Amino acid sequence: MKTRFIILAIVLLILGRVNTSAQESTSRNAYKINIGGWIDGQYRLNYNDEASSSFQVRRARLDVKGNLSQLVDFRMQADMASSPKLIDAFVRMRFNKAIALQIGQFKIPFSLENILSPLDLELTDNAQVISALSGYKDVTGIASYANGRDIGLMLSGTLFSDEIKGVETSIVKYDIGIFGGGGINVAPARWGKDLSGRVSITPYVQHLTLSASAYWGSYILPNVTAAGETKGERKRFAVGAQYADGRIMMRGEYLWGRTGMDLLDEITNVYSLDNLESQGCYITASRWFDMKKTADGQFVPKIRPILRWDYYTKDASGGTSKTYYWAGVECWMQKCLRFQLSYRIHKDELTSNFDHCLTAMTTVKF
Repeated sequence: MKTRFIILAIVLLILGRVNTSAQESTSRNAYKINIGGWIDGQYRLNYNDEASSSFQVRRARLDVKGNLSQLVDFRMQADMASSPKLIDAFVRMRFNKAIALQIGQFKIPFSLENILSPLDLELTDNAQVISALSGYKDVTGIASYANGRDIGLMLSGTLFSDEIKGVETSIVKYDIGIFGGGGINVAPARWGKDLSGRVSITPYVQHLTLSASAYWGSYILPNVTAAGETKGERKRFAVGAQYADGRIMMRGEYLWGRTGMDLLDEITNVYSLDNLESQGCYITASRWFDMKKTADGQFVPKIRPILRWDYYTKDASGGTSKTYYWAGVECWMQKCLRFQLSYRIHKDELTSNFDHCLTAMTTVKF
C-alpha cells in the first residue's frame, strides 16, 4: 500500500510540472492544478509522577487541488505519516455565491475550530471538546471517524453580502450536508441518516463571526444490547464566536452532545443502552507580531503568543471533568517553515497531581 502511494506521489508531481504549460494556454478556462503538502515533526514530553517523551512524524500530507473549470473545483489529500490514508477526496460545483454542491469525503460542517487546517490551528492540539464531539477522537470510539471528516453530500453558499467599511463582506454563510456517519474511508452503510449544518453570521462588525452548528445521526453500537438495539444516537450542538482581523484572534465555543452508549452490567453480564451527555467549552486568544519593520513586498517572519482555557466533561451527569490551561508560541520564519511550542497543565482531580505536557513541532511546507 505504501508503495502505491509513493508511486502516486511521483506521478502527481510529474503531472504538476507538465500542467504548468497547460495552465498558461488554458487560463481563460480557469483551469489550474496545485500540488503541495507539508510535514509535521513533533516532540512531546509528558510529566506527572515521572517523565515520558516521544518523537513522531505526526503528519505527512500530499495535497492536490485545483479548478477544472470556472464551475468545478476538486481536492484530493492523503496522509502518509503512520499508514497511508485518504483524508480529502471531493468535487465541488459552484453554481453561484448562494449555491455550491460538494460531494465526496471532507470536513463535516460542525463548529468553528473543526474547519481549521492544522496549518492554521494556533496550538499543536485541538481543544478537548472539539476532539470528542467534532469527529477527531470521538466519544463513540469509532476509530475511523477521525480528522473531523466524513463521506457525504453538502450544500453551501453565501445568502447575503454587504459592504462593511468599504470591504465587500459575506453576512450570512451556510453549510448543510448528509453524511454516512462512519467516518473517513468507510462506505456509508446508512446513507442519508446523519445530518450536519452550520450557519455563520457577520453582524455588520468587521472581522467578527457568530456561528451555530448542529449534528444529528446515529452509529452502529459495538455490542447488541439486551433489548436488541444496534444503534446509538448522536445529537450535538455548538455555538461560538470568533474575531480575527489578521493580527488579533479570539475564538470561543460551547459544545454539547448526547451519545447513545452500550453499557455492560457486571452482574447480569448484558449490555443496556444509556445516553451519555458530554459538554465543554474553550477560549483561545493570540496576537501576531512582525519580526521585521519593513516588508518591501517580501515575506515577513512573524510570531504570536497564544493562550487557551479548555474545559471538557465526558459525562455531564457526574463524571470527572478536565480543565486544561495552555500557553504557546507560533513562529513562521519563512513561508515554508513554522515552529510551534505548546505547554499544557491541568490538575488531576483523582490524584490532585498536576499533569504537564510540553509539545514542540516543526512544519515544513512544499
